[in-house]
Amino acid sequence: MTYTLRRYQSYQEYLDDDQLQPECDCRLLSTGELVKVSGEDDGNLWLASYLFALLLKVHGFSFFQLIRKGNKELQVHPVGDRRVNRKPDLLVMHPDHLQNAKQAITLGMSPPRFVAEVVSPGNESSDNYLRDYVWKRQQYEEWQIPEYWIIDPHREQLTVLILTNGRYQEMVYKGSADVVSPILNGFRLSVTQMFAGEI
Repeated sequence: MTYTLRRYQSYQEYLDDDQLQPECDCRLLSTGELVKVSGEDDGNLWLASYLFALLLKVHGFSFFQLIRKGNKELQVHPVGDRRVNRKPDLLVMHPDHLQNAKQAITLGMSPPRFVAEVVSPGNESSDNYLRDYVWKRQQYEEWQIPEYWIIDPHREQLTVLILTNGRYQEMVYKGSADVVSPILNGFRLSVTQMFAGEI
């Protein structure tokens, strides 16, 4: 659904609009219009919560205040669906964001340390697939976010993208293969264990 009651002239104008309800899960288009997005299903929310718990196990309390589950907005350059803001399913902020990113993490700030997205069902031409595998990948690479996970329960795979010389290098994990990731810092975990909820 697109809201056209008001057209925002800038991203900051949208952020400063105190008429927007906090519970309205909206994304801003490059045209200034708002798009209401549907809520996450329980399975996606569970996987984000699981990853939250896993990161706390690996990194301890030092990460606790930096992790956000689907509630921290990130400004991006529009591609594909023309959205200029994202709310990653899981995000690890840079420490600077605790002071500088009260409303949102905006372009020009330090990049987040890590983002993860849980893919909703859809074939390779669907918006769900394109959003996480193509459009967000471009946006997060442009942001220079060091690590991006695409968690795909429907394909039973995890794609780990690591920033190397400014570009994402991709590794796809399935089954019993142990995930290799800087954010896991040597912790061993397979995709099968992840989808089973093992810690």
